[in-house]
Amino acid sequence: MLRTFLLLIVLLIAIGIGLVAFGFVNLREHSDGVAIETRGVEVGTTVTNVQVPVVRMENRQVEVPSVGVQDEAPPANAQ
Repeated sequence: MLRTFLLLIVLLIAIGIGLVAFGFVNLREHSDGVAIETRGVEVGTTVTNVQVPVVRMENRQVEVPSVGVQDEAPPANAQ
Protein backbone atom coordinates (compact mmCIF):
# COMPACT_ATOMS: atom_id res chain seq x y z
CA MET A 1 0.00 0.00 0.00
CA LEU A 2 2.81 2.38 0.89
CA ARG A 3 4.62 1.57 -2.36
CA THR A 4 1.52 2.42 -4.37
CA PHE A 5 1.14 5.73 -2.54
CA LEU A 6 4.79 6.64 -3.08
CA LEU A 7 4.60 5.65 -6.75
CA LEU A 8 1.54 7.87 -7.18
CA ILE A 9 3.36 10.83 -5.61
CA VAL A 10 6.42 10.29 -7.85
CA LEU A 11 4.16 10.04 -10.91
CA LEU A 12 2.39 13.31 -10.06
CA ILE A 13 5.73 15.07 -9.53
CA ALA A 14 7.03 13.76 -12.88
CA ILE A 15 3.87 14.97 -14.66
CA GLY A 16 4.26 18.40 -13.05
CA ILE A 17 7.91 18.64 -14.11
CA GLY A 18 6.96 17.60 -17.63
CA LEU A 19 4.23 20.23 -17.89
CA VAL A 20 6.64 22.96 -16.78
CA ALA A 21 9.44 21.67 -19.03
CA PHE A 22 7.29 21.62 -22.15
CA GLY A 23 5.80 25.03 -21.42
CA PHE A 24 2.20 24.02 -20.76
CA VAL A 25 2.49 25.53 -17.29
CA ASN A 26 4.51 28.69 -16.73
CA LEU A 27 5.53 29.67 -13.21
CA ARG A 28 6.34 33.38 -12.85
CA GLU A 29 7.27 35.11 -9.62
CA HIS A 30 5.30 38.23 -8.70
CA SER A 31 5.44 40.52 -5.70
CA ASP A 32 2.37 38.81 -4.21
CA GLY A 33 3.64 35.28 -4.77
CA VAL A 34 3.77 32.84 -7.67
CA ALA A 35 1.21 33.11 -10.46
CA ILE A 36 0.53 30.10 -12.66
CA GLU A 37 -0.09 30.84 -16.32
CA THR A 38 -1.30 28.11 -18.65
CA ARG A 39 -1.47 27.99 -22.42
CA GLY A 40 -4.73 27.30 -24.18
CA VAL A 41 -5.35 23.77 -25.39
CA GLU A 42 -7.44 23.05 -28.45
CA VAL A 43 -9.29 19.75 -28.56
CA GLY A 44 -11.18 18.54 -31.59
CA THR A 45 -11.03 16.40 -34.70
CA THR A 46 -9.70 16.96 -38.17
CA VAL A 47 -9.93 14.98 -41.39
CA THR A 48 -6.61 13.83 -42.80
CA ASN A 49 -5.18 11.01 -44.92
CA VAL A 50 -3.37 8.23 -43.07
CA GLN A 51 -2.04 4.85 -44.12
CA VAL A 52 -4.06 2.03 -42.59
CA PRO A 53 -2.90 -1.60 -42.81
CA VAL A 54 -5.39 -3.91 -44.50
CA VAL A 55 -5.72 -7.53 -43.38
CA ARG A 56 -7.25 -10.05 -45.73
CA MET A 57 -7.85 -13.76 -45.31
CA GLU A 58 -7.05 -16.38 -47.94
CA ASN A 59 -6.92 -20.18 -47.94
CA ARG A 60 -3.63 -21.88 -48.79
CA GLN A 61 -2.31 -25.40 -48.56
CA VAL A 62 0.84 -25.54 -46.46
CA GLU A 63 2.83 -28.31 -44.82
CA VAL A 64 2.27 -28.60 -41.10
CA PRO A 65 3.90 -31.02 -38.67
CA SER A 66 1.89 -34.06 -37.60
CA VAL A 67 2.39 -36.86 -35.11
CA GLY A 68 1.09 -40.39 -35.51
CA VAL A 69 1.51 -43.79 -33.85
CA GLN A 70 1.84 -46.97 -35.91
CA ASP A 71 1.11 -50.52 -34.76
CA GLU A 72 -0.41 -49.46 -31.50
CA ALA A 73 -0.95 -52.32 -29.04
CA PRO A 74 -4.42 -52.60 -27.49
CA PRO A 75 -4.72 -51.07 -24.01
CA ALA A 76 -3.92 -53.43 -21.13
CA ASN A 77 -7.28 -52.92 -19.47
CA ALA A 78 -9.38 -53.49 -22.61
CA GLN A 79 -12.44 -55.68 -22.05
